[in-house]
Amino acid sequence: MSKTLLYKLFRIGGIPKKLRPVLEQEGIRCVDEGIGGWVYMKNYRAPGKRFKYRVTGFTGFLAVTGKRVVAYTYWKPIINIPVEDPRLGELELELLRNDSLKISFEASSFDTSRQGRIEVRFKTDKASLFYSLIKSYQ
Repeated sequence: MSKTLLYKLFRIGGIPKKLRPVLEQEGIRCVDEGIGGWVYMKNYRAPGKRFKYRVTGFTGFLAVTGKRVVAYTYWKPIINIPVEDPRLGELELELLRNDSLKISFEASSFDTSRQGRIEVRFKTDKASLFYSLIKSYQ
């Protein structure tokens, strides 16, 4: 699968320089950088934000290590969960096609000041591998 234009030109959507050694030390099992996707927010409430329904595109990365599942949209973490955290089981995974992975969760499970449903859809050739790795930790 081709990388996003922002990644090709400016390396936006790659692993931050400070985070890469940490992930390598944890033992990267699968990673894909510069992938595109969409974030869907449904009935979302946070301090200063309210959305009935909002869709935002992104370029970012998804990684699974021996110790955590981490995903960034642009430079911001959207998922960063240790594998021993019981909230990992609250992530709902779905393979939409062989090249698309949907991860959805309730925002309040990870931050009590937020409410609503968040769905993150990653377009990656490694979708089935990510799916099986994350499922093995659940």
